[in-house]
Amino acid sequence: MKSVKFPICITAGLLAAQPARASNDTIAHTLQEYEVVSERVRKEVSSSAPLFNLSNERMKTMGVTDISDALHRLPGVNIRDYGGAGGLKTVSVRGFGSAHTGVIYDGIVLSDCQNGNVDLSRYSLDNVASLSLIVGDNSDIFIPAKASASAASIIISTMSVPNPHDSLWHFTGQMRVGAWGTYNPYFKVSKTITPHFSFSAIGEFTHAKNNYPFTLKNGFYETRERRDNSMMNSGHAEINARWRPTFASILDAKVYYYDNGRHLPGPVILYNPVSNEKIRERNAFGQLTYKNLSVSKFSFQGLAKFNWDASRYQDKDGKYPNGLWDESYYQREVYLSGSALYLPTDKLSFNYSADYIYNDLSTNQMNVIGPWRHSILQSLTGKFKNSWMVAMARLLYSIYDNGVKVGESAQDVNKLSPSVSVSVQPIKDNPFFIRASYKNIYRMPTFNESYYFHQGSVSLKPEDTDQVNLGLTWQHSSKGWLQTVVLTGDVYYNSVKNKIIAIPLNMYVWTMKNIAKARAFGADLTASATFRLARNQNLVFSGNYSWQRVQPRTNPGDTDYNKQVAYTPVHYGAASLSWENPWVDVVVHGTGQSDRYGTNSNVPISRIPGYVEMGVSLMHTFHFKKINAVDLRFDLTNIFDTQYEIVASYPMPGRGWSFTLTYNLN
Repeated sequence: MKSVKFPICITAGLLAAQPARASNDTIAHTLQEYEVVSERVRKEVSSSAPLFNLSNERMKTMGVTDISDALHRLPGVNIRDYGGAGGLKTVSVRGFGSAHTGVIYDGIVLSDCQNGNVDLSRYSLDNVASLSLIVGDNSDIFIPAKASASAASIIISTMSVPNPHDSLWHFTGQMRVGAWGTYNPYFKVSKTITPHFSFSAIGEFTHAKNNYPFTLKNGFYETRERRDNSMMNSGHAEINARWRPTFASILDAKVYYYDNGRHLPGPVILYNPVSNEKIRERNAFGQLTYKNLSVSKFSFQGLAKFNWDASRYQDKDGKYPNGLWDESYYQREVYLSGSALYLPTDKLSFNYSADYIYNDLSTNQMNVIGPWRHSILQSLTGKFKNSWMVAMARLLYSIYDNGVKVGESAQDVNKLSPSVSVSVQPIKDNPFFIRASYKNIYRMPTFNESYYFHQGSVSLKPEDTDQVNLGLTWQHSSKGWLQTVVLTGDVYYNSVKNKIIAIPLNMYVWTMKNIAKARAFGADLTASATFRLARNQNLVFSGNYSWQRVQPRTNPGDTDYNKQVAYTPVHYGAASLSWENPWVDVVVHGTGQSDRYGTNSNVPISRIPGYVEMGVSLMHTFHFKKINAVDLRFDLTNIFDTQYEIVASYPMPGRGWSFTLTYNLN
């Protein structure tokens, strides 16, 4: 329950940005003070498709330490993590492959035409305002067509620029030090120059040796080893600018650069600890977003982006000619999008979006030269909303034109993909909702899957998926000791034709294969609650649990028929309990998952044991002169030194620590 006291004051200044005829008739009045009591229903509770959101403040309350840890706190998310600060981290949702999970960064979808995997370790949690997961279709229909072209989406919104009426300089300086030689300085500066123009600049650097210890088992024998060849140096910088030419229009610009040079420790192999692999990854992009949020029935949005990505992999070994294996890849993408929103009534809205994407890839691997792809995506969406129901329907039409400069090209494809969703509030003034959704989506093979390594094949078939979800959500708010409770529960069924499975040989080379039929069914549960213990003292609980079965269903005679798909646990979840108080905030948190297998046939030798990992965080903020604040934070991760793996033969770090000092000038 939200209670607000305020004097109601209507002035010409308050409406200065409204149309001229309104402001000319405005007279200042100061009225009696009122108390307004209302219940704000969280968007994830009323959404017609599963939506889970973590704000920056909520992630602090949950003791989240990095992007990977944040994703563990979301239901239905399966993470492949190769360990350490520089380990590759990719995400799949509800049994779909990672290429079926779109990652949207400040409104525009990130892409990797080479392998389809967006490495989320590239993005700093320190600069994230909110992190959201949407399974199915976004109930916000004013989005690009590409944003609806995935089975699920991870949405990252950054803390970009200050509001137009804030004339102060804002500065954040941060230093984090941690176990295994980790140093991570970060800064952000932002300013509104005029009421029409604001900017921000962000920079960070991470150095980590990553030489953490682990236990190596060989039958009855155990030895204590350290990860070798694991050092990384990573830098990231962003410049954001916002121009407001009018009240109804906004132009956002972003320039982004990322550079990471790291050694690859490789899988742990008995009696052969030597690894000489290394990789350098660079990514630069610039993007523009223009929105005209008209006071009339029509609004327009235009997006443009150019993306450049380079990776170079090297392995020094005498078995190669001249003692060195060297692979270089360069990606380019041009992306253009336009969206028009039409609001004929306050209950009905329509959106049409059209996107054009051009991708190409060059490499020193000469079996195929210069693959390229033209993609045209168009979506038409209708949405109805009243006091007790939200209903939405979308049609996505996709056209893919493939080619190569030299060699055999993958097939051209076009596909129409429908989706529908509905959320109903059966009892008036009771925030209990029933939701149901269906989505069909189509995924093209990536360039690696079609062309490169000895596993690639131009005959690899695209994935065609259907997903069905049924869920219940409920929220309770009061002024008593139990202040808020939010519960969500969803059951789902996914059917995949020609599912593309990626089996890692190491951090850089994957085996790709089609499974003619696969299905996934499961359940996701979340719960959060805030308990008031005393004045300025709260207990905050948050938890999620997922159960899923993801099974090949091609031929009953196959060894993998009805077995669990590789690297997919049946059970996994996370929970945190925070004690907020005036002295030191304390958070205890844990994540865990059940056994998995490294092969689809689930042979015992490929079994990867389950685990539970616990951590604790201590936080306190010191305020000085109202506009200055210093945050101190200490994190102890994996406090019981649990030895476990997420990907076979890639041990995860044991007990570790980090200390963070942050200075804020606001």
